Amino acid sequence: MRFPARPALLVAALGLILGATCAAPTATAADAPRPPSPRPLATDAYGDTPGDGTMLARELVRHPNAAVRARAAVDDIKDRPNYAGETQQVICSATVPICVHYTTDGADAPGPITPQESTQQLVLDTLTHIYSMYQAGGFRMPEADDTAGPGSPATQANGQPVPVNDIDIYLADIGDAGYYGYCVPTDSAPKTRPAGAHDTSAFCVLDNDYSASQFSRGTPLTNMEVTAAHEFFHAVQFSYDSWEDSWFMEATAVWMEDVVFNAINDNTQYLPYGPLGKPAQSLDKPTEFGVYGAWIFFRWLTEHRPQTTGQIPNLILSMWQRADSSGGTASDHYSLQAVKWALKKDGLPMTSAFAKFAAANRDPRHDYREGKANRYPKAKPTRKATLSKSRKHTAAAFRVNHLAAATERFKPRGLPRKAKLRISVNMADKKLGSGAMVTVFGKGGTTVKKIKLGKRGNGSVTVPFGSGKVKRVEVTLANGSTRMKCWTGHGYSCDGTPKDNGVAEQLSATVKR
Repeated sequence: MRFPARPALLVAALGLILGATCAAPTATAADAPRPPSPRPLATDAYGDTPGDGTMLARELVRHPNAAVRARAAVDDIKDRPNYAGETQQVICSATVPICVHYTTDGADAPGPITPQESTQQLVLDTLTHIYSMYQAGGFRMPEADDTAGPGSPATQANGQPVPVNDIDIYLADIGDAGYYGYCVPTDSAPKTRPAGAHDTSAFCVLDNDYSASQFSRGTPLTNMEVTAAHEFFHAVQFSYDSWEDSWFMEATAVWMEDVVFNAINDNTQYLPYGPLGKPAQSLDKPTEFGVYGAWIFFRWLTEHRPQTTGQIPNLILSMWQRADSSGGTASDHYSLQAVKWALKKDGLPMTSAFAKFAAANRDPRHDYREGKANRYPKAKPTRKATLSKSRKHTAAAFRVNHLAAATERFKPRGLPRKAKLRISVNMADKKLGSGAMVTVFGKGGTTVKKIKLGKRGNGSVTVPFGSGKVKRVEVTLANGSTRMKCWTGHGYSCDGTPKDNGVAEQLSATVKR
């Protein structure tokens, strides 16, 4: 889970495996989300962060012919922990198919997380709760790999046999290498699949103590809990499609942390790197920090479609059911297709949803249930203009990438209370996903209006603009296009290239008396 701080050799190896070309925010121990150690995050020649352990392990499975040097550099992630020279023990849940593997001696032996119970029992209890919650939410549970893992004893610590069809969770000192946890897709007992099916079993590794000496954010308990929720959801995702787009896998896993452990709110640290902090960045752009910050999109969706199965909003389940590859190519959809389908089915078309989402991000502390309490960030507007009696008109043009937005802010100066602002937009063809929203920040409250667009993307609206009534007016131009040229290796949805990046979006504003 999360961000590894790894040696330069590993980072160079990742470049060979992933062919990374996407830019990510430069991060140091001082400003990186959830820094695992005082060391700065390593970056490769492209300036990219290398990715978390789960996505790295997934790429190794997808690219088995990667260079030997690259594979050797990450074998400690790909393989089950080797408790060499240590005494391995296993405890298993009596109610769900999960076993926790640990050692009683050596560097990997679990350290205390709470004084009430052993770490291995605490992890097992936490995962039992998570498993039951995901199962009650309607999700398919992780597939069994039909092995207890190499070196496992024949019996548990309580003398009962170790099941070979349970999901294996390992505790190891991975915090020293900069990891909170990770899951690895695997097929120890491969099954016959239709062409294009990429559902797999998995094993997971969690840190053995979440020591404050290795992890500077949160407490050992909260770090373990959100890591377990996040990583186990990756194992759930693998049972649908282990090759699914990484932004979708990471964003929904971070979203799930907030569902399972709502009081922890650890995921708010990623918000500055996603749509709230970087609205001009495409939602599915494969930056290491951005894919985590993208969880807020799913939060907005489920706040507007809150119906649940069990305790989990079922909109995300609907998306993963559509992204399911287990039936083969004919029934499999990549991330944006799955999101669009689920939203359409729930009466919330993607174009409309994305425009409203972009507008909500202009006032996040009021437009999200936890926005004020958790101090959600807000990006600066793309452009600002002050209009007055001597300057009554302005116009601007923006280049907006797909699944991104631009906002212009207008402030009145010395205008009569009855003044109005006439806003006109000239956007791309409506069919491409263009949407425009106007937010009026009045002294008595905030109102949001949608600008009705014609087929060619033209539209206008008039709103109050008097200095005594209005603090500011913001116009948000959203590019909700989901058109992709797939499988080009550029890392967006369907590992593709967006067809509608840099779309010209124009607006003008005129003061009316």
